[in-house]
Amino acid sequence: MIKLNFTLILLLCIVMSFTCSCKKDSVKPETGKEQKTSANSPKDSIVPKKDNAVTGKEVQLTPAEQKKLNIFFSNFSEVYLEPFASGSITDDELIKFGVLHNHINNLKLFQKAGNGNLKLKEEAVSKTIGKYFGITFTGHKATTDIKYNGGYYFIPESDGEAYTFSQAEKVTDIGGDRYTAYINVYTASSGWTGNANANPKSWGTDSNEKPELTGKFKATFSKTNGPNGESVYNLIDYIKQ
Repeated sequence: MIKLNFTLILLLCIVMSFTCSCKKDSVKPETGKEQKTSANSPKDSIVPKKDNAVTGKEVQLTPAEQKKLNIFFSNFSEVYLEPFASGSITDDELIKFGVLHNHINNLKLFQKAGNGNLKLKEEAVSKTIGKYFGITFTGHKATTDIKYNGGYYFIPESDGEAYTFSQAEKVTDIGGDRYTAYINVYTASSGWTGNANANPKSWGTDSNEKPELTGKFKATFSKTNGPNGESVYNLIDYIKQ
């Protein structure tokens, strides 16, 4: 009888052990399922969606504003400014802009330097960089194409170059006194006498005279008021499209 009871007790222990084991095993899939659900919950599975919409509200420009922006951006296209992201324009590009902008628009600031060269004071270059980029520039030096010595920049005399200019096709307000401009760059012969601010469709059909679309850029610029209430623009980035 004692032997029989011992056998019965042993069997009961085995059955109970097996039952407990099954319960433990059956919990694992549930735990895994809960973890999977947590990992794929809306909070953890957010994936940024690419926004193809144009950022900002389009600005309706008056003819005067359109002309002023065309002139502003033409200052960069006429010197063939290299594209740059915000904060990454090089000193060489700033110097090139400061010198060539003045050569095209303020030739009276240059002095004869002999041997077919002209020279420009570094102060004029700093002033131009500050005006168009909002940067206080002091890193004066020679570049690959422009010589520098004794506070002056030296370039060869030249004329008869192609006429390159820009038109702001669209402008959007992105907030904080900042705007995005979509720019078309055109190039014409040096003798072209058409209106650079006119609708391109009005330029006629003569391929020898009609300006050619030679580039497209997307640029960020700031717009603030000057001391007399005038609009002051500064270029922030200049991206080729």
